[in-house]
Amino acid sequence: MTWWERVIAWLLFSLGLLGVFYFLAWWAAPGTVASPVLFVFFSFVAWFSVFRMVSNWYALVNVARPQPCPPVTGVTVDVLTTAAPGEPLEMFRATLAALIGMRYPHRTYLLDDSHSDDLRALCGELGVHYLRRDRPGEGGKAGNVNAALRLTSGEFVAIFDPDHVPQPGFLERVLGHFADPGVGFVQAAQAYHNQHESFVARGAAEQTYELYGPTMMGLHGIGSPLLFGCHTTFRRTALDSVGGYAIHNAEDLRTTMRFYAQGWKGIYVPEILARGLAPADLPTFFRQQYRWAHSVFDLLFRDYWRLCRHWTLMQCVAFLSACTFYFIGVAILISMLLPVLFLLSGMAPVASDARSFLAHMAPLLLANFVIRRYGQRFLLDKKEKGWHIAGMTMLFASCFAHTAGLVAALRNVRVPYLVTAKSGSGQAGTVHTRPHALMAAASCGAVLYSVWMGQPSEAWLMRACAAWNAAVMGAVVWIAHNDETGGRERGVRVANR
Repeated sequence: MTWWERVIAWLLFSLGLLGVFYFLAWWAAPGTVASPVLFVFFSFVAWFSVFRMVSNWYALVNVARPQPCPPVTGVTVDVLTTAAPGEPLEMFRATLAALIGMRYPHRTYLLDDSHSDDLRALCGELGVHYLRRDRPGEGGKAGNVNAALRLTSGEFVAIFDPDHVPQPGFLERVLGHFADPGVGFVQAAQAYHNQHESFVARGAAEQTYELYGPTMMGLHGIGSPLLFGCHTTFRRTALDSVGGYAIHNAEDLRTTMRFYAQGWKGIYVPEILARGLAPADLPTFFRQQYRWAHSVFDLLFRDYWRLCRHWTLMQCVAFLSACTFYFIGVAILISMLLPVLFLLSGMAPVASDARSFLAHMAPLLLANFVIRRYGQRFLLDKKEKGWHIAGMTMLFASCFAHTAGLVAALRNVRVPYLVTAKSGSGQAGTVHTRPHALMAAASCGAVLYSVWMGQPSEAWLMRACAAWNAAVMGAVVWIAHNDETGGRERGVRVANR
């Protein structure tokens, strides 16, 4: 980030904070509360949204890139990828060939939890070291990696998901950063090559653009980049110091927490050095979102408060932001229920009129819009710029999965480790959008009921919100119904990568 880009970012950040205080003046004014219970829910939605905004703004003003480092020489590197039951063989042929083709000298290993003789034969054909353990599935991906760590000896370990194909220069771009003996891991950016396959794939990919662009560069700037379990290269002694790869459904985030608790540093390389597959149908996407939400909430409730005393202040803030991210689905669900409740019962969270609310909210929303658009200059690919309508739609669509993940985490429900399907779920997406259809129907019904009952004109804002929610939820149902890729195998597109 140049000095003038940083000046502009800080200026926008300051204007955004003014918008926050202007909204706070309205929220805290006497006589604002109508129904105390509903006001609590409304306040959660409002201030959680503000927290997410400010977190993103603060990341933007701290955007930084690591200094270029010359490639190291004479170190040993083990490159690992995993296999689980049901993953297509041709996907491994493409990935393994690319892993072997990376220029820096290394050993490539396939850690096969599927116990597939076809994969064993493929490894023999390509010259890949083949490993399988006696207890497949135990500990999920992390357990598989830890079993391999006991059988390998490279000074550095690079881990790839089996659908992600690296560029030949991947290792050369990341290994130089380990010249600093305090660096425990280097995380490269993730990206996808199938975002044009379906609306779902496009939405899933769009949700990551800002994360792997300004957000992760901002976390790097405050010394708190996260690792994401793929495109990650570790110093083996650092992994050993934290007991190996953490066993958990969010093994990457938990391992990051332990690294920083032990005083290791992380580096983020904001370059697209490999591309993989985004979920391309709704059932696969929803299952992934549920598993991620459950696992991240679990870390918030059971690991965050135990480890936070070992982190820096900025790391505490970074992990709090990461571990609370999936409350966004809960906030979206509440924001859809409040208009329905108001239009059907007349119960309102605030006593203020709609115009006053909008007048105090508009500057904040305008500032957020401008800051987010400015942040797009730091996206990793120029093609990623845009309105990201698909990403927003899929975020709304995830609200039920995120809420279910929260409930499961609060109940301490054990969710088995499930690999995201690489060739589609083979299920009809409409089965998984029944809650969305119900919400669309309830919102439409509430608007019609309000009009029929002749509610006062002040109800126009709630009617508009309910109509918007109905449109978005209806769009999700339409996407599920018309998604041509939702029920067919995707092995062909994997083979044609």
